[in-house]
Amino acid sequence: MSFKSLVSAVTIVIVGYYWMTYVKRGPVYESDKKLNGKTVLITGGNAGIGKATAMDLAKRGARVVIASRNLKKSNKVKDEIIKESGNHEIRTMQVDLSDYDSVRQFAKEFDESEKYLDYFVNNAGIVLDGMTKYGMNRLYVVDYFGPFLLTNLLLDKMKKQSAERPVRIINLTSEGYKFAEVYESSMRKDPQGWFEIFFVYWETNLVNIQFIYNLNKELKDYDITTYSVNPGTLIHTEAVEELDFNTKVLMFIPQLLIMRDVYYGYQTSLYTLLDDSVTAHSGGFFTGCSHEKLWPHATNESAWELLKKKSLEVTGLSSI
Repeated sequence: MSFKSLVSAVTIVIVGYYWMTYVKRGPVYESDKKLNGKTVLITGGNAGIGKATAMDLAKRGARVVIASRNLKKSNKVKDEIIKESGNHEIRTMQVDLSDYDSVRQFAKEFDESEKYLDYFVNNAGIVLDGMTKYGMNRLYVVDYFGPFLLTNLLLDKMKKQSAERPVRIINLTSEGYKFAEVYESSMRKDPQGWFEIFFVYWETNLVNIQFIYNLNKELKDYDITTYSVNPGTLIHTEAVEELDFNTKVLMFIPQLLIMRDVYYGYQTSLYTLLDDSVTAHSGGFFTGCSHEKLWPHATNESAWELLKKKSLEVTGLSSI
């Protein structure tokens, strides 16, 4: 073998190792921490990353509440989790994040029926077009305004218990926020085609990060910490499966190259849920089981004040 061929072969091996280790897989978080007596609420916990997270936490002894729109599917997942984990403290509840009345009813029922809320994972999300009955972009409502409303409705419960039991709030997002800007027009426009859909999706990633970053400041007097989590690029989940046929065709090659399995996708969520070191970076952005400094536009105070005002107006809240 010539020197040139040897260099080429070594380069291929190195690139292949990097691709498989950091792109297709990613780090795996290991912990023997138990969660007996703790209550976890996971939206969208009946599929993909949410289901994997629910299963893992159930095996650790947690009481897991799965909140989703499809109750029949959730009950099936509940049976799977009980069978595999041996943990019968699994509850399913129905909530439609695109319907603010549904969100309010869910929050009321959860507050009245559950004694604690120790971990809250805003995992549910879509990458689809369409509009809601409020004249708002469905993607914006399900991925941001619905979770914003639900989080705020449950804050009093979390604040009251935080003196004795710390609380963690985790919102799933993505690195797409780096390429996004917030446009109010996007909130009321039905995106056309996959290009517009993904730009709106990245925009919701940005506003979720802004919310989590600033919520941490609002909660400085409480033992409540907040985290934005990037599960990885194009995770193979139900959200991806729901894309239309043409979009799936366009994404076929990128999917083969960079799509991760769900197992690797939920590792950073697990890290922010269980690791003691993450509290030092409350409000921050986590990817690959580590903290990453946010880009400046995600922490802009003026942008947050505008977003906060709009979010309160849209959801009918008076304050955070």
